[in-house]
Amino acid sequence: MRSHYPQFREGAEPGLVPKLGGLPWGLPRRLWPVCRECNRAMSHLAQLPADGDALPLADGEVLFLFKCEWDSICSFWEPDGGANAAFVVQRAELGTGPTAPPSDPAEGPPALLREISITGWRADDDGAPSELEEAFYDYQAHSELPEEVAHPHDWASAWRTKSGGVPYWTANGAQQMPAGRLFLQIDNWVDLADGSTAEVANFCSDGTAYVFVDRAQAPPVYSMFINR
Repeated sequence: MRSHYPQFREGAEPGLVPKLGGLPWGLPRRLWPVCRECNRAMSHLAQLPADGDALPLADGEVLFLFKCEWDSICSFWEPDGGANAAFVVQRAELGTGPTAPPSDPAEGPPALLREISITGWRADDDGAPSELEEAFYDYQAHSELPEEVAHPHDWASAWRTKSGGVPYWTANGAQQMPAGRLFLQIDNWVDLADGSTAEVANFCSDGTAYVFVDRAQAPPVYSMFINR
């Protein structure tokens, strides 16, 4: 199936550019999510403006991702635990500068994640036949797929961060899914243009963050979870 694979480089230009980490651009401070488990501000994980087939949001929408990075180790991997957040905001609602996070009175602001820009997208086949799409959303059916279908490309890092297609699951398979279908996924480590690698965030060392969209609801509902 068709997927889009991002190219990354260290740092990002100011503005509403697609990126991981850093500070969100223009996000109203009232929308900065707070972890329901520890009641502290989450860390900004990604800002992703609509970009045609690569990021098929509605015109003018920006997807923001956040997760709890505090040492208390809240359940940031769960799709409905309140320790991560995935939501869209209209460009018209955004400001014109980076948004500083709320600060905890005792421990200060949340961790600032490494800023990594997305410089482009490569469209390619993710190795999953379209007629087997439903198997990637069922634990038992996925576990019974041939290895070369369930985990194509020999687990190479460059294929585990992408938009669209079917989920490239970790070794634990198709677990703890919310409603909807894959929108994008971000691996714990990404390859940079200079040949180095960068850790994105705390995804339990070897996990992958999956963002699902439930288009059966109006407006569509986005959710994120992390699988190892």
